[in-house]
Amino acid sequence: MFTHVDDKNLPTMVDVTEKMTSHRVARAQSLVQLPSEFREHLKGDELYLKKGPVFQTAIIAGTMAVKKTHEIIPFCHQIPVESCKFKITINEHLLVTIGCEVKTTFKTGVEMEALHGAMSAALTVYDMCKAISHNIVIGETKLMTKTGGKRTVLDRPIYGIVLTGGKSKRMEKDKALINYKGKPHAQHIYDLLTPHCDEVYLSTTKDQWKGTTLDTLPAIYDFEENLGPIGGILSAFKKHPEANWFVVACDLIHFNEKTIETLLSNYQTDKVATAFRNAEKGFPEPLCTLYTPAALNVFMNAIQNDMACPVKILKNASVNLIDQSAGINLANINTVQEFNEVQHEIN
Repeated sequence: MFTHVDDKNLPTMVDVTEKMTSHRVARAQSLVQLPSEFREHLKGDELYLKKGPVFQTAIIAGTMAVKKTHEIIPFCHQIPVESCKFKITINEHLLVTIGCEVKTTFKTGVEMEALHGAMSAALTVYDMCKAISHNIVIGETKLMTKTGGKRTVLDRPIYGIVLTGGKSKRMEKDKALINYKGKPHAQHIYDLLTPHCDEVYLSTTKDQWKGTTLDTLPAIYDFEENLGPIGGILSAFKKHPEANWFVVACDLIHFNEKTIETLLSNYQTDKVATAFRNAEKGFPEPLCTLYTPAALNVFMNAIQNDMACPVKILKNASVNLIDQSAGINLANINTVQEFNEVQHEIN
């Protein structure tokens, strides 16, 4: 059903009164192909013409467009734009790539703002350059990513994997089955990931959860035992090597919606992973991480070199590291003593 028409088939603005406020990020991209005449005007990363610096002007125009989107597009809400950033690059073939990222904390998203900004910047490039040539082609404009709302959009599919294949020897009970939030904790993490992913799986060994409530959830079996968390991550990528994988260990008792939204909103497609920085020692936290397909080769090479520690692997990889802000806690519970100590925090 279309949301911009009412029950009488008349145009209307979507009512967001009852929606929850959340941190929302959208990234859009426009392409502009310039003809060869512009090569002589390229100095470094900028085009300088009689009208002035082309890309700097385009950034100003795009930013103005972002802030005025609600005045141009019917039924767009007036959104408080909290951040607007542009990245404009030009390659050896004179293809201009315009990236626009918009952030807000509001009840509805900013994808239209990002698209409007990118497209307006592209039109400005055309306007600045048309005196030299009209053989300029404004190419594809598309939404690259959208996070923080009801639906997550990335530039490739996103799958979730809850790591439950450990033996829990120190805990003396299965960590995945411990009830912290009214259900087995692996189920709780699975439920949190589900709205953001195309599919969510448990990483496990065959028949590990037979006879338990977890047995009904989709599972990916470790293709090789005794590899630890790396085995679960590699098994996930072998199933969907083209996808992003949101990896979460089942013993992260404070894992929550804010943790998910923070990783997604900081996602970078050209990195091996987007990960939180350990609050004490600064290393990448590998078991609450958003991995891109590039991680598959990184982990395979590490295994071939007898390295199975995910922390050490990520230390040497291209990772987008982000700090743990208030409301994010990646503490894991591994022993009976730790379990007893946190009961008053959870219940």
